[in-house]
Amino acid sequence: MAVVEDDVVVSKRISSSRTQWPIFIALVVVAATIVYPLYFVIITSLRPNADYLQDPFGLPGEWTLENYLRLAETYGVGQAFLNSMFVSATSVALVLVLASLAGFALAKLPVPGTKYITATFVSVMLIPGPVLIIPIYLMLARLDLVGTYWGLILVYVATGLPFATFFLTLSFRGIPDEVIEAARIDGAGFFRIMWSIIAPMGSSGVATLAVLQFLGVWNELIFAFILIPEESMRLLTPTLASIGERFLTDQPLVSAGLFITASIPLILLAFASRYIMQGLQVGVSR
Repeated sequence: MAVVEDDVVVSKRISSSRTQWPIFIALVVVAATIVYPLYFVIITSLRPNADYLQDPFGLPGEWTLENYLRLAETYGVGQAFLNSMFVSATSVALVLVLASLAGFALAKLPVPGTKYITATFVSVMLIPGPVLIIPIYLMLARLDLVGTYWGLILVYVATGLPFATFFLTLSFRGIPDEVIEAARIDGAGFFRIMWSIIAPMGSSGVATLAVLQFLGVWNELIFAFILIPEESMRLLTPTLASIGERFLTDQPLVSAGLFITASIPLILLAFASRYIMQGLQVGVSR
C-alpha cells in the first residue's frame, strides 16, 4: 500500500513539473522582453556615438559618462529634472489631499446622490485629455496662467482628480464602519478620523494612487509642452522629446535621456510594488 502511495506522489510531482516548465519558459520570455530594452538603453547611454555606430548591439568598446554630462551642462536637463520633480510632487500632493477627503465622504458619509457623482467621475475619465487642450488653454490664458507652473499644476490636479476620487472611494469602502463609529463615539471629528483611521487603514490605496498619479504627471507631454512654451521652464519630458527630435542619429545621447526619464518611475515601482499590489487587490475586490 505504501509503495502505491509513493508511486502516486511521484507521478503527481512529474506531472506538476511538466506543467510548470512551459509556464517558467513563458515567464522567462516575458521578462526578457521587458529587461532587454532597459539593458540596451543603459549600455548604449554609456557609449560614445562613434563606438555605437561601429557595433550597435555589441558591448561598448569604451565606457563614458559624456552623454549624461552633455545633457546636464549643454541642454539644461538638470534644471528640467528639478522642474518636473516640483510639478509632479506638488500635483500629486494636492490630488491626494483632495481625493482623500472626497473619497472618504463618498464612501462613508451620507452624501446625497453618491451614485450620480461616481457615475460623473467615470464619465469624465472617459474623455481623452488632448480633446480638452484648446478650452483649457483659453481658460488659463484668461487667468494669465499660461507659461506658469501653477497653471500646469492646476490642469494636472483637475484632470487627475476624477480617477483619484473614484479609486479612493473604492479603497475606503473596505474600512469597517464599526471602527469609524467607535471613533465618533469617542468624540473624534471628521479630520481626526481621517488622520487616525482612514489614512493608516487606507495607506495601501493611497500609496498606489500616489505612484499612479506621479507616473502619469511625470510622463505627460502634451499639456507640459503647450502650456509651458518657455524653454528654460520646460519639464523633463518635453525637453528630452525636443532633444530626441534634433539628435535622432546620436542614439547614445537619446538613450541617456530615456534612462533619466525612466529612473524615477523605476525607483518608485521598486519601493512601492508591495503597496501597489495591495491597493490594486483592494480595488478589484470592491
